[in-house]
Amino acid sequence: MASSGIRSPNFMKVKLKYGENPHQKAAATPRTTTDALAIAKFKREDGKPFVGAETSWISITDIGRLLQVVERFAAAYRKNIGPSLPHVAVIVKHGSPCGAAFGKNSADVAFATWQGDPQAAFGGSLIVTFPFTTQIVEALTKANGGKMPFLSAIAAPSFEKGVWEKIGAKSKGTHFISNKALGKIPAKISSLPEIQSVRDYVLEQTAPQFVPVFSKIEYHGPTFSQKDLQEITADLTLAYAVCSASTSNTVSVVRGGVLIGNAVGQQKRVGSAKLALHLAHESGHETKGAVAASDSYFPFPDGVEALAEGGVRAIYATSGSMRDAQVFARAKELGVGMFTVPDKVGRMFAGH
Repeated sequence: MASSGIRSPNFMKVKLKYGENPHQKAAATPRTTTDALAIAKFKREDGKPFVGAETSWISITDIGRLLQVVERFAAAYRKNIGPSLPHVAVIVKHGSPCGAAFGKNSADVAFATWQGDPQAAFGGSLIVTFPFTTQIVEALTKANGGKMPFLSAIAAPSFEKGVWEKIGAKSKGTHFISNKALGKIPAKISSLPEIQSVRDYVLEQTAPQFVPVFSKIEYHGPTFSQKDLQEITADLTLAYAVCSASTSNTVSVVRGGVLIGNAVGQQKRVGSAKLALHLAHESGHETKGAVAASDSYFPFPDGVEALAEGGVRAIYATSGSMRDAQVFARAKELGVGMFTVPDKVGRMFAGH
């Protein structure tokens, strides 16, 4: 395996505010990389590095997840829709996305992202691929019923002069960080090896690189009109990006370019399917005509049945279950299209 580029523990080690919890002392060591979206390249509004004595490890990991969603969406959109990217915004809280949207109008995207699941989004971290302006503040304020919502961090390619003052005391404790690269997401997703540890073992593994091209992978189900297929494909790009950066097991539901339900960390696939729909309905969203992504295969038809009952018309998942034939046949019977790749190729488990 190629070198991870880990620097010496005594070189450039940065003391953090705390680790995963306030009672855990922590320090972080940067890795050598040319990645335009490297965490070390994000700066605070005063020009200081984002990572430092005011930063917890959770703040860093949430930004990392946000970047995963944005870059994977950009990669999938380019491969499936075209080279001209729409505006994108994502909210992550406790390591998993709970808000995401894309579209032509940045204010509308910000509004829709917050309204995906306002309760879950409260206190989360937001990333946008467009300048964070007074107009965006107004959109978020409107989405939150007239009050600027509290966010732990806001990352953007740039901030309009004076926008921090406009938010004022309501944003106390918010990290405002910028990186111009967010305005033009690189074409390739990060290939920097991932590192994790368990007691006396340290894992180094290759970063996920598979990006689905829905017109070229296995398909089971009805024939959609060209218009419907275009809408489905666009929504599936976001569902894939969100699902692949969420704590497994996950089922992500997207409709009209907006994440409306993201069920993460479940032990049973059908539970994820039902929970994703419940979360969508709880926030007042219509699920008829939505699409879904599952980070692994459906071991039984029940998960597909639950999504179909909720009005989901297409699903992206992996294959590899002993009951694949039953699952695909049931999906076709219910009029649900299933796009699949082998589990060993495209499984999207994350954050075990």
